[in-house]
Amino acid sequence: MQLVSFPTMKVVFFGSLVATLAACSSSGEKHRQAERGFEYLEATQVEPLVIPDGVTPPEQSSEFVIPTPQAKEEVLVGSAVDVRAPVQIIPLIAGSRIENTEDGLIFWFDILQAQTATETTATMMQTISDYIAYRNSSIARRDDQQAIIESNWLVDAETVEGSWWFFSSDTVMEQRQKFTYQLDVKPHGRTAGLKVSFIDGEIYRDGGDLAIDLDEFDKQRLAVVELNRLIGYISDRREELEEQLAAQREEARLAAMSEAEKEQLYDETVNLVLVNDSGAAYYKARANMEKTMKRLRLVLPLAGFTITDYIANSGSLYLTYERPPEQVLENYGLSTMEFEEKDYIFTVGSNGNVTQITLSDNEGVVLKPSEVKALYPYLAILMKMGLDTSDSLSR
Repeated sequence: MQLVSFPTMKVVFFGSLVATLAACSSSGEKHRQAERGFEYLEATQVEPLVIPDGVTPPEQSSEFVIPTPQAKEEVLVGSAVDVRAPVQIIPLIAGSRIENTEDGLIFWFDILQAQTATETTATMMQTISDYIAYRNSSIARRDDQQAIIESNWLVDAETVEGSWWFFSSDTVMEQRQKFTYQLDVKPHGRTAGLKVSFIDGEIYRDGGDLAIDLDEFDKQRLAVVELNRLIGYISDRREELEEQLAAQREEARLAAMSEAEKEQLYDETVNLVLVNDSGAAYYKARANMEKTMKRLRLVLPLAGFTITDYIANSGSLYLTYERPPEQVLENYGLSTMEFEEKDYIFTVGSNGNVTQITLSDNEGVVLKPSEVKALYPYLAILMKMGLDTSDSLSR
């Protein structure tokens, strides 16, 4: 399920960029500190409660006891405390997960249609390249062996209204950034990980270059903002990517086939054989279950059978038979077909390349051999011949 479109996310991310970069370019230190001053640092500690001798002291909780810092530890109090909130990864892709490593955040997600790591790597490297082109930029460096892509300047420009807390009047803001995109793919090929690293950034206000001071925290925030934009782009294109992988795999499969194998693949007809076995009659289709069922669903309505239900576990097709119009019967050579109008059950089972079809009434009683034999020549014709279903659909 797609929660938000990529164009909508672009507006949200632009606001994050303005907030981050503008804070770094003007009074950056102020925006990293808590407001309202630090007078509390001058406060004196409350004297401990004096308990007279012989009186049991009350129970005390250590939950709010402030630990005494070690001599070598950096004391982070007051203005030394960085109050900036980190940017969160937005997991737009269902089933995704986030891994926090020493080198940064990795966004993992599944590509269900992928079959090999090589296939996934090639597809995702191209997707990242397409994303950079979508951002009207180009690739500065690409290393397919290491699965790394480095962008040139990615530019965002927009007029920021004066209601923003950074500016008193409308201002044209332009941000330029460079990033490295690292791709990681699991050996089975169905899971890909993305990590974005900040390289460089510039900010312009009304055409003037502003100095920016970025620490590691700022760079991480900007990298996550960019990762979210990439995730949004992939989320919008995920269905297309899955279809692309399936199409590439089908092309490779067909390329490896002989002409005879291709002819057999595209041949949807099925040979049907009547079998009499110890007083019972049934049909054998010289095809697998999938091909036989596909063909039955096509030809049974032509013969007058309406499929009312199908139970996959038992392979049971529930049918109602009503003789079709004479014109339809003539078109398919079925004019002489006689079959009782009532409900039937066709049970279909397969052991591989041979599929058995057993006919019974709606109570599950197997039809007499004479009834099975009476239907056979007509059903065999339909299973084997090329069909035009337009007449049957006009009923």
